Amino acid sequence: MEQWTVVYDYLLIIMSGLALIVFVVLQFITPPYGMTFNPRWGVSVNSRWGWILMETPVFIAMCVLYVCSLYYKIKPFNITTFTIFVFFQLHYFQRAFIFPLMMKGQSKMPVSVIMIGIIFNTCNAVMQGGWLFYFSPANYYPIEWLHSARFLIGAVLFFTGMSINMHADRIIRQLRKSKTDSNYYLPCRGLFRYVNSANYFGELLEWSGFAVLLWAVPGWVFVFWTFANIVPRSKAVYERYAHFFGEEFISQKRYKILPFIY
Repeated sequence: MEQWTVVYDYLLIIMSGLALIVFVVLQFITPPYGMTFNPRWGVSVNSRWGWILMETPVFIAMCVLYVCSLYYKIKPFNITTFTIFVFFQLHYFQRAFIFPLMMKGQSKMPVSVIMIGIIFNTCNAVMQGGWLFYFSPANYYPIEWLHSARFLIGAVLFFTGMSINMHADRIIRQLRKSKTDSNYYLPCRGLFRYVNSANYFGELLEWSGFAVLLWAVPGWVFVFWTFANIVPRSKAVYERYAHFFGEEFISQKRYKILPFIY
């Protein structure tokens, strides 16, 4: 087990370094999905299938890691780690099996982007599941953890962020008139009055809360990845909205993703 701990530590270091590289690269390259779709990225599929294919692996991988940990008696059942596991899975169940089926429009996603998403999500499952079920110190998560300040604060941030994310997605979805309506509209309700990427703000808040309640390096590596991915994307989406809606959008003086900051 000790040699696998070393491998796991190297994974965290490599993923942190890759997140920094991704943040820099995304200042110059915009991933081609949603309103920034670009057919030059190769073969594409319907975005519904793209999201299902990208998000399902992390849900399955976390389940496999958890079941194997119990089956091979790596760690006994622990109500605290199980609760954290359920929180994590709630997000990905919604993202993999509910969100795609509720999407409107006929947008596409390149297979290359889907493959990158699958690789990252699988690595993230290893980071989070590896820590929870294999590499965290014995008795690191006693039952008292569930009423500690860090867990309670983290849980509030997590579910607040999830609610913001889902509400923002709903606002965007309701702007479209039918399942086949692929036009883009300017959302003006909820947090969209303050930030242009309210959905991304919610996701960043959600995973920051997860890192707080987890209180471990893997959670913060995930936050770093989330920041590195969606902050540059919020800039690209902001510019696309400015192009589509011109002065109507610019005059609202919204922030890109972080209220009153950026």
